[in-house]
Amino acid sequence: MIKMIAGLEKIDSGNVNIKKGAKVAYLDQTGSSIKDERTVDEILHGVGVFSELNAMNERLNFLQEKLSENLPEAEYDLVMNKYCDLMEKFSVAGGYDIDVNIDTVVTGLQIDKNLLFQRYDDLSGGEKTLVQLAKALLIKPDLFLLDEPTNHLDIDRIEWLEGYIKSFKGATVIVSHDRYFLDRMSNKILALDNGSSKVYSTNYTEYLEEKERDFEKQMAAYKDQQIAMKRLEEQIKYFADRGMATNSSTLCDRAHALQTQLDKMKRNAVTRPKEQKKLNVGFEEERKTSKRVIVAEDLSVEVPHGKTILDKINLNICSGDRIALIGSNGSGKSTFVKTIMGTQELPIDGIISVGPSVKIGYLPQIINFPNGEQQLLEYFKGEVGLPEQKARQILAGFQFYKEDVNKRIKNLSGGEKIRVKLAELLQQKINTLIFDEPTNHIDIPTKEVLEEAIEDFDGTLIFVSHDRYFINKFADKTIEFKDGHCTTFEGNYDYYKHQKAMR
Repeated sequence: MIKMIAGLEKIDSGNVNIKKGAKVAYLDQTGSSIKDERTVDEILHGVGVFSELNAMNERLNFLQEKLSENLPEAEYDLVMNKYCDLMEKFSVAGGYDIDVNIDTVVTGLQIDKNLLFQRYDDLSGGEKTLVQLAKALLIKPDLFLLDEPTNHLDIDRIEWLEGYIKSFKGATVIVSHDRYFLDRMSNKILALDNGSSKVYSTNYTEYLEEKERDFEKQMAAYKDQQIAMKRLEEQIKYFADRGMATNSSTLCDRAHALQTQLDKMKRNAVTRPKEQKKLNVGFEEERKTSKRVIVAEDLSVEVPHGKTILDKINLNICSGDRIALIGSNGSGKSTFVKTIMGTQELPIDGIISVGPSVKIGYLPQIINFPNGEQQLLEYFKGEVGLPEQKARQILAGFQFYKEDVNKRIKNLSGGEKIRVKLAELLQQKINTLIFDEPTNHIDIPTKEVLEEAIEDFDGTLIFVSHDRYFINKFADKTIEFKDGHCTTFEGNYDYYKHQKAMR
């Protein structure tokens, strides 16, 4: 739908009408697939809104050179008047603010200044998304179309983006699975479901409550109508049987009239609302565990001939702790997790120890499979050791239906790979869960499946996340990584923000 509004996808019927002259900016979540040989700085300075200003600036430079020539007085005055008029237009149109505007967006999104002089094609997927977002923001449109804008952004960048959008005077249409972001940004929710749609004039959390009330009303109306139709059927049978038995045309006519009423009721019947399927999922728990789960003593990790990522970290994670690791991209969160898991390739100093009876279920940020040619069902059966029917049932719970299970592993999307790994983890006997960005690239129903499983899990939970909704729901401690060090806050994300504000 968002692509149809942007004019990028064909419409089969109906219309999209956009106010004449309105500027539309579209952030595509697949921006990493866009090819561009220009440097980032050239791309940002070449944004459509700047093209006219750049042309005016070139004209100003031309006139300035002309003025430096030895012109006759009359011609000089004519050129000077043109120069002054154009300079005023240039100033009013924001020509002198181009670099300021670019710097504001680049600083807010924490785009490394060195990145500005790199070719776009040489950037990582996350860096390309940042550049595409910067482009969209610089257009200063009347309508923003944002498709998964918080993907690849850390919390600091997300919160800067929230402030930017809140100060934006136009309209914003957002597709997102970031529920905290939706709560802060939206005053209307358009819910799309099996081809139908409904608008709720509220934010995400209140939309859920209103949707539940709608469900209950529709279910009550459906049940009442079913009772009324059942009663009519009984009356029709009674009058038809009595009419036939007594050869009474009056009773038969009464049965016929009631049948007409029933047929009309069936044509306008209230549809039975679809109940959200609740999956009976949960982690297989290993009850026995060490009291001290993870201990880090003077743990240091540094890039050879580079900066120190972790600088003498001391942490003691105990059984039953639920810990969120937060911080900007590159602050050392994933490095710490990889060090625990023994997959850290950089040299480490200090001590990291895992309790002897700790059994870890791990979901990495980047998921790799040993054999990409394997079909999904074949791989999953082999990994979890379950018969085909049970394996299909579990995979269906993670939205792999019918022929989906025959996909080759190499053809799965990023979100699908995460869903496979989650389904796999649910079958393992573990007492400690370690997740690195578990909710990236998965939709809200899949997040809810994961959350239901975690709610029933009594073991230790350690997770890296930029998902503030998820952190608020599960963290009883929030550890911030910054400048090689870490600070522990005894609460969830909202508590962490409050404490930071107090300090």
